[in-house]
Amino acid sequence: MAETRGVFEIVSFEDWIVSLSTSNPSIEDLADAPLLQRWCPIEESGVPLLIGQVSGHPHLREGARVRTSPLMNLQPAKGWARSCNRFYNLGERDDGFLAELRKDGRLAPSAHGLDPFL
Repeated sequence: MAETRGVFEIVSFEDWIVSLSTSNPSIEDLADAPLLQRWCPIEESGVPLLIGQVSGHPHLREGARVRTSPLMNLQPAKGWARSCNRFYNLGERDDGFLAELRKDGRLAPSAHGLDPFL
């Protein structure tokens, strides 16, 4: 994004958002993407995201229970999702994972399943 005196250009930001929301991953993107098992789409504090157990992530431990950065594109039939930070390969969906994380106090009380995906 272009920066002028510390202020990001709105047009560049909008282009970035549209690109994240509409771009399909390449074969290489998915080959390098972490796998998200037991995933579930949720909304937490007004932000759509995925929760699940991750493997193959460059910065997180294997099997970590995670929430992604904001969700930009979800294609469960194609087996992938796009957050602001990266693509994810999608394994098995588990809507019960939301209750598990809620019980453990790992999500805000406002977190709930994201329609129309439930």
